[in-house]
Parts: sequence; C-alpha cells; structure tokens
Amino acid sequence: MIVVDSSGWLEFFSDGPPRSEEEAIRAVAMMKKTRVIELTEELALAAADLSLAHELSMADSMMLAVARAYGAELTTTAAGFAGIDGVLEETGVIR
Repeated sequence: MIVVDSSGWLEFFSDGPPRSEEEAIRAVAMMKKTRVIELTEELALAAADLSLAHELSMADSMMLAVARAYGAELTTTAAGFAGIDGVLEETGVIR
C-alpha cells in the first residue's frame, strides 16, 4: 500500500493544460482503485503527535499517520517531510 499525499494528487491533476477526455477517464479509473480511510480518534491523536514531533501541518501529519498505521510508504512532492522515515519525496509528477 502506498499513501499519496495531497501534493501528489494536486500535481497529477493540475499538470499542464485542461485534460482530454481520455486522460479524464484514466484519472477516474485511478481514483476508483484508491481506498478511503476513516479518520478515527486514534489516527487523529497519532497525527497530533507526529505534527508536534516533526513540525508538520495538520494535513501532512494526517497523511503520515495513515501511512504508518497501515504500514505504508507516504509518497509526496512536499518539502516538509525531509528526513522523516517512511516518506518518499518525489521531484516530479506522480504517475
């Protein structure tokens, strides 16, 4: 399992000019393969701890908490995760 940070999705969907119908269909197909994780009290508390420990924003700490809870790697294009274990920082568009 790979957790894709919001910066990765934004990069994917905002890359370049308006997308063709074929690219839109491909994007929808990709989203259908994803899993929505419920925000539980346990995840929220873990995210708060991670936010304090790594000086992360709420959204970033939530993504990291989810990745850790599910034994997944967090993939991101955001620079705020530098040096944090279990985070893969991408420099380009996530495909």
